[in-house]
Amino acid sequence: MTPVSPIRDTGLPVAGPASMDHAVERAWAGLVQRLDHLSREHAVPASRVVVLVPYAQLMGIGQRAWATAHPSGFALRFESTRNWAASLSPFVPGPGDLGVDMARDTLIAAALIERVAPARADAALRALMVTRLVEAARQLAPLAAAVPPAQRLAWAEPLRAGLAPPLPSLQWEGLLATLALTWASTSAYATDALWMPWAQPGASADLLVLLQGFQQNPLADALAAHWGERAVRMALDSGQQGADATTPPRLHACADAEDEAQRAAACVIEQINAGRMPVALVANDRLLTRRVSAMLQGAGVSVRDETGWKLSTTHVASRLMSLLRAADARASMDEVLDLLKQATAWPEALVLRLEQAARSAGVSRWASARQHPALAELLPDGLEPLLEGLRAHRPLARWLDDLAGALKVCGLWTPLEADAAGQQMLQVLRLIEGSGMELSHVTDAIASGGGGVARGSGARPLSLSAFTAWVRTVLEGASFQPRGEGEALVVVLPMPQLLGRAFAATVVPGCDESHLSPNPEPPGEWTNAQRELLGLPSREALAQAAGRAWQATLASPQLDLLWRTQDRGESVLPSAWVQSLAAVPCADPRAQRPLRAMAQPRPMPAAADVLPASLSASAYQDLRDCPYRFFALRQLRLVEAPELESEPDQRDMGNWLHAVLRSFHEQRADARPGREADRAHLDRLAEHTASAMGLHGGEGGAGFLPYQAVWPALREGYLDWLAGFEAAEGRAGPRFVSAEAALNASAGPWRLFGKLDRIDVQDSPEGPIPFVIDYKTESRGKTTERVKEPLEDTQLAFYAALLPDENLRAAYLSITDKRGDSGKDGPTWLVEQPEVLMARDQLRAGLAHDMARVAAGHPMPALGEGRVCDFCAARGLCRKDFWTPA
Repeated sequence: MTPVSPIRDTGLPVAGPASMDHAVERAWAGLVQRLDHLSREHAVPASRVVVLVPYAQLMGIGQRAWATAHPSGFALRFESTRNWAASLSPFVPGPGDLGVDMARDTLIAAALIERVAPARADAALRALMVTRLVEAARQLAPLAAAVPPAQRLAWAEPLRAGLAPPLPSLQWEGLLATLALTWASTSAYATDALWMPWAQPGASADLLVLLQGFQQNPLADALAAHWGERAVRMALDSGQQGADATTPPRLHACADAEDEAQRAAACVIEQINAGRMPVALVANDRLLTRRVSAMLQGAGVSVRDETGWKLSTTHVASRLMSLLRAADARASMDEVLDLLKQATAWPEALVLRLEQAARSAGVSRWASARQHPALAELLPDGLEPLLEGLRAHRPLARWLDDLAGALKVCGLWTPLEADAAGQQMLQVLRLIEGSGMELSHVTDAIASGGGGVARGSGARPLSLSAFTAWVRTVLEGASFQPRGEGEALVVVLPMPQLLGRAFAATVVPGCDESHLSPNPEPPGEWTNAQRELLGLPSREALAQAAGRAWQATLASPQLDLLWRTQDRGESVLPSAWVQSLAAVPCADPRAQRPLRAMAQPRPMPAAADVLPASLSASAYQDLRDCPYRFFALRQLRLVEAPELESEPDQRDMGNWLHAVLRSFHEQRADARPGREADRAHLDRLAEHTASAMGLHGGEGGAGFLPYQAVWPALREGYLDWLAGFEAAEGRAGPRFVSAEAALNASAGPWRLFGKLDRIDVQDSPEGPIPFVIDYKTESRGKTTERVKEPLEDTQLAFYAALLPDENLRAAYLSITDKRGDSGKDGPTWLVEQPEVLMARDQLRAGLAHDMARVAAGHPMPALGEGRVCDFCAARGLCRKDFWTPA
């Protein structure tokens, strides 16, 4: 991406609005002349004229335009409806008023639904109804605010009958529509001051001028009608009609979303480097625009975002939600580790050791980790009491106090206070000390039936899941706008707010058919008949407003339009507006850097100074399979961390079966209680071990059901084999000695270590003979293939080398839920390596020779082939797929 050049170093004139004959500036100059003429015509002093602008950002622009034409004397008052109302009288919302913020609105909506539909819907449906009710009521709020407070009930009464559902199947939709209308009509609004006596015509102003934007403003229109002859409507864009862009728009067809974001950022930087500032970045696609903003900020460009983004998507929100997710009794190990890594109350080294131990043990649920012996000493002090304290039901006010306390205990409070988004989050959730009293007053009024809101369940204790849902909804409904210092080079804004603003250049990403539709979808769940009845904007009105905003965009002096041709593998067309343009596509603004193809030789590293302290069977197998793999995974220790999967997989099944058989034989020893007793014993151990390992977690424990389904076949097959294998009364055979035996040995100067699944002993005339058994749950064919070539069977030969005995036996025990392919061997079958003694001796000599070469600094080439490379974790390092043939 082209770097940003400081303006003083470009050698180019700054083509900003202050020095450029911009069409918007000409429009403002003409508008100021008409306003001055209007004031003189009505014989009204300028200080007694109020000009209502479509959105707040135009207040300062209008004031500067008037000051330029009239540097002395009184000035007109450029106001938005909310700003004007706030200057007349402060607004103190009542307990049931709508639109203050999402924290209050969700509580009031839940109380209204509780009144009309108590215990008639499940929790999920009720949560959805609360969200839909808040959305519908907020869509009706501008219409209700446009009616004088004393007339709102009368305004709503005839509309209520028209909202009745035509079919019984639409009862919930009709209920929500009626509740939304009732709530909107009984609520007070911050702009109600404009209907009060001190805001009447002649009281604080004598002339009202309504500057009309692209969209209808119900309150401004109602005020204009109320002021009658003292109100004048004026089109803000009248001076821009027919204004043409100085250059035709540049079109950029991008490959995908990331390519679009990069090219959009490059377009912005190109305009800045050319001295054209400020640059407008239109937010058609919020996710894409946020990516572009991040790229620009990374390049050192100052960005002011006037649209903001959801508070729930900020990093501070993820920190707070990590605490609530970890407190859930069903929390996964990943969710608790997420909290520990963000909190500062526990040492980082302890958290890393806990994570490593959990991954090694395959523990995926926090509840299982608390009971696992390998993790007991690593559990952070005070963590479980902290999480346990957030699991009980309690009223909302206590939830807020306890959550604030928990944030302080785990060390998250201070980082939140130091972050701008964190400060806003603490405010909207009422977590700052004393601020929760406001919500307490709301819930008390709801419970008592006061404040115009029906008696409900505002003070009813909330569960952790219900409180978490409330927090998530509040954060979703709040918008965060980062503060900027000084003049920003780039301003992020919605397309309609280009009206009346002078930008030297405009960049519009997201000009595809999905994000820039000429026929936008009306918001809400309202039918066309309901929209017409209520006075909500129709599809045609929205399309007309969007078209006017598009025409204003095309009037930009410098304009870049970007869209993606593919999105998640699906072809995407440009917007119909873009397709209608006759502009010629332009070149990619990103700086091109030529790259020459370079030969990729086969790697030949040597690392005599990073020898492993000891070798396991799998480590030596890596050396035999591919020296480079041994170098990467064993010498450099670039080992992938095992995933903490919430759902059990084949690896968990193998670990579970190993643990069950170990406990079974250690507890049973030489006793022979009979098949029925063994079956019952195995069943108890299987259930207990699965619970201890957390395998019943996840979605209702369903993840382990496939393995539980095959357990009876595994159990019966194993008992069948065991009955004919082990020593019994009147019959010779091996006897169990130990399981999971950790052994060490030496091969020359090299230390060997390993953990053997099982060691039995076989009586013979020469004395007891050890019998090494390794459990395998893989396919039978793969197990039998292991013993065909004794010198290729590293595992059993390595395990044999760990034992000091000269004579021994070794075998794999293949445990499956069905018979082998031949139909002769059973579900559990012993696959013995008859040449294990010869293989052991050869392995000792070969290991000493191979490791001596490694220690001498011989190259470690990548020699793996076939299956060895298919799932190799080091394949991305050796770059085998890109080697250049010699």
